[in-house]
Amino acid sequence: MDLAQIQQRLEVIEKLQEDIKKAKSMIDDALNNDSVYTKAVEESKESLRKKKQAKDQIINLAENKQLMKQIKDDGDELLTLKEILSEELIEYRQKSKTESIQDKRGQTHYFKFLVKLSRNSNNKES
Repeated sequence: MDLAQIQQRLEVIEKLQEDIKKAKSMIDDALNNDSVYTKAVEESKESLRKKKQAKDQIINLAENKQLMKQIKDDGDELLTLKEILSEELIEYRQKSKTESIQDKRGQTHYFKFLVKLSRNSNNKES
């Protein structure tokens, strides 16, 4: 795979993304111009408002506030632990030259890598 092929594939992807964006815009326009649809949207918004109000009342109970704090704290810790594990797995893979690892239960887990491109925010070439 050479650079020209990658650039060509990027160009095709960008064109498809633009085509999808245009098509979605056309569908949105059609939906927003339909009175039955817009009425259903308004009814749905009212229903969601009532649902949120009921949910907020339940969550604001003292015992539920404590549970929500625990969920947030545990979620933060989980995110941190996953980031640490990711770094450890990269290091382990480099040292051991393997494509898998076994957990304490004997289950094999395979390494999966994801690479994405992002545009530099100030459009400088690196």
